[in-house]
Amino acid sequence: MVFRELLDRMWKKLRGWKEKLLSRAGKEVLIKAVIQALPTYLMGVYEIPTAIIKEIHSVMARFWWGGKGVEKKMHWQVWRLLHYKNSLLSRVMNAKYYPHGDIFQARLGYSNSYSWSSIWSAKSLVKEGLIWKVGDGKSINLWHDPWLSDEDGRFVLSNRVAGLKLVGDLIDNDRKEWKTDVIENLFEERDQKCILAIPLSSRCLQDELTWATLKMGPIR
Repeated sequence: MVFRELLDRMWKKLRGWKEKLLSRAGKEVLIKAVIQALPTYLMGVYEIPTAIIKEIHSVMARFWWGGKGVEKKMHWQVWRLLHYKNSLLSRVMNAKYYPHGDIFQARLGYSNSYSWSSIWSAKSLVKEGLIWKVGDGKSINLWHDPWLSDEDGRFVLSNRVAGLKLVGDLIDNDRKEWKTDVIENLFEERDQKCILAIPLSSRCLQDELTWATLKMGPIR
């Protein structure tokens, strides 16, 4: 009941704004400053269920993407292809258009399919709002993927280091903690702070693409 009231409050707050009149930067500021302030107290008292977190993701994503009709459907289609990889649609698209990667690595190609062209065109906007939540770090490219979070953005700013490719290369798998000595020796101060501020789970969790403006902390 408490969490349902939280979702209702968030939705009412968003409905008070005309999302189509705001720029992307304006939407991001509104989500961060107004919406994310709502669950702060609850997070300090309760462990928010995964199902509720997914609903909050959904509310924020609807506001971010906005739009109506085909445009909105295509944004959601990209999201579903990312998160429901075992679905029939995802398996078909994967086999036909990006058999060796994911949808963000796919090329438009010479397909005359209107559906694929629309999905491909929508992926750039979806990509702007995503960030990796670190699990074991084995799916995240350390240098090219968005996985850090501060006012300077979501990407590592330090110069590339030979021998380091994945975020998992910075994690001590036995202790389930960051390799502090490697990070402090090879990365700029800003990157050090961002990396070491990311909590690691004692369980072997997989990396997960999530919504960049939503920071709910670790889920046990």
